[in-house]
Amino acid sequence: MRKKIVFALVMLLISLNLIGYSLACSSGGIVVNWGSTCNAAFVKVTTSDNEDVKNVGHVCAKISCDRDSIEVYVTNAYPNYEAYVSYTIQNIGCKPIHIDVITLTNSNPTAIEVTNKDLACTWLQPCEKIQGLTTIHILQAAKENWKYNFKVKIGFSCQMVCPHTIGFWKKQFNVALGVIRGAAEVPPATLEGYLNTISAQSNVFKFTGTRTQKFQQAQMILTPSISSSMELKLKSQLLALWLNYVAGWTGGYKVYGMTAQQIIAGSENALLNHQSWKYEYWKNLCDTFNNIGGG
Repeated sequence: MRKKIVFALVMLLISLNLIGYSLACSSGGIVVNWGSTCNAAFVKVTTSDNEDVKNVGHVCAKISCDRDSIEVYVTNAYPNYEAYVSYTIQNIGCKPIHIDVITLTNSNPTAIEVTNKDLACTWLQPCEKIQGLTTIHILQAAKENWKYNFKVKIGFSCQMVCPHTIGFWKKQFNVALGVIRGAAEVPPATLEGYLNTISAQSNVFKFTGTRTQKFQQAQMILTPSISSSMELKLKSQLLALWLNYVAGWTGGYKVYGMTAQQIIAGSENALLNHQSWKYEYWKNLCDTFNNIGGG
């Protein structure tokens, strides 16, 4: 009896694992991918055209089995016929993704002209969607009663780096200053470059003097005492966020719909205008953003 139970549990686990990555194409594509952390897919496609009289041209589109491309077919079209493919792309993973390019593969460029709404350089948060549009224009060289096809494909990459906590940045400066032993994950020259960039862009922070003096100034801001004012606590988290931002570790992430740039701007505005009642709000946002990566 015990062996039967163990066998049943093993088979259940195997079945669940298979479901995670291999639902059949007959169901319209892989709709569940529990193991994926970085993935995007076409989740919807519709077609239309400018045909209202002749009733001869026809366009259809189909999402591929793996959902990373759309096959489009145009039949019996005539010169000046236009068709439109509207589609929805969704981030179906659990990390922010960057749409690098939407590739159009057209093997008949003399017969059909295909253009695409530019979605490149767009970030999508997990579950976020974006709408795209491809326009097809039939040229004079197109053959009568012919079938043309082309492909629309997503090219994307995943955000592989993430913001670091205030503790991470304290350690980098402590190592650089020789306060603690250890290997620096961010070299001293790079740290100084970050502080110089922040000094040039920030209206709150200005780091001056030698490299050591700049590091001491940064470390003092990053290490407020427990009894410090909320203003100093905000500045400490804000500086950590600035460091994450200039390091390039904030792209694609949002906290309550706000990017790192927006949180930095809001925090600095509160500080510059002495809006003390907002300090804790912005401090918490900076803190949450810095803790996205958990390290």
